[in-house]
Amino acid sequence: MRLQDGNTLLALFALFLLLSVAALTVAWWHGRRWGDLSSRRHYGEALTEEEQTMLRRERRSFLIWAGISLALMALSFFALE
Repeated sequence: MRLQDGNTLLALFALFLLLSVAALTVAWWHGRRWGDLSSRRHYGEALTEEEQTMLRRERRSFLIWAGISLALMALSFFALE
């Protein structure tokens, strides 16, 4: 399998782009829970200690998965060059 082959490069592009969409979907899932807890805190609802821990964990998970998605998307476009 040569990396100069056009079909191979196109397949790598599609694979990395698909993985990027999958990572973005996971980030979206964590972002929904983060947004829910953040919204509740913003509008004055007191969060329990467990919910505050979950808020931090979901924010961190969202940022990690969004970063992975961004890196995979960049990698997919670099595969085209």
